[in-house]
Amino acid sequence: ATVVLGVLAVADVVFLNITERAAELATLRSFGWRDTVLARLVVTEGAIIGLTGSLIGAGLGLAAAAWFTGHLPSRLVIIAAVVVLAGILVTATTTLLPAALLRRLPTAHLLAEE
Repeated sequence: ATVVLGVLAVADVVFLNITERAAELATLRSFGWRDTVLARLVVTEGAIIGLTGSLIGAGLGLAAAAWFTGHLPSRLVIIAAVVVLAGILVTATTTLLPAALLRRLPTAHLLAEE
């Protein structure tokens, strides 16, 4: 349940980010940026969010485990590294849907509003 809520939270943050920056993205599109490049930009931002959150979560988890047990098993460090990679993959995958919605941005309308 926590992972599902995290995925939904990341998707919501990325979607809100796209809607707030719609005029900027429309400007980039008008300068010739293709939708695939803009989608890659959004997915990269999502992966950076996942990297940051996963590193903080894994670091705090490892620190708590070391504090509670008095030592840090190497197996736990390996598991934390796998969790960080999984967090990056999950958040990058989560941003694919909001990135696909970039094609629906009304470029001319958004530029006219600016």
